[in-house]
Amino acid sequence: MIRLAGRGLAPFRFLLALSLGLGLLACTNKSGGGASAEPQSAEAIQAALVKRGRSVYQTQCIACHNSNPHKPGSLGPDVYGSSKELLEARILNGTYPPGYTPKRETHVMAPLPHLKNEIDAIHAYLNSN
Repeated sequence: MIRLAGRGLAPFRFLLALSLGLGLLACTNKSGGGASAEPQSAEAIQAALVKRGRSVYQTQCIACHNSNPHKPGSLGPDVYGSSKELLEARILNGTYPPGYTPKRETHVMAPLPHLKNEIDAIHAYLNSN
């Protein structure tokens, strides 16, 4: 073991820990420390929801639906403007809401219950400009 002035590495370990701690503190303060002190506007919240919905749609839906929700896909119809009621019925149960007339006769969409918590985001995206 290396000994410096008879004290070993203890002072250097302390200084290293102190400098790392101060560095982390400085980074946290520069980035705002996580939660913002200012509440987000309704527009910012909606924009984040639309962005999340676009991401989910692009990763989960375009195998059957067109990447442009205004256009029909290979198996699924255009879905732009879909109601939340329709999305819940199709995504969670593979069914249609009462009285809804399907755009296609294929009826091949299987339920996707793992998307339960994403319905609001998908709805926001499909109903955005």
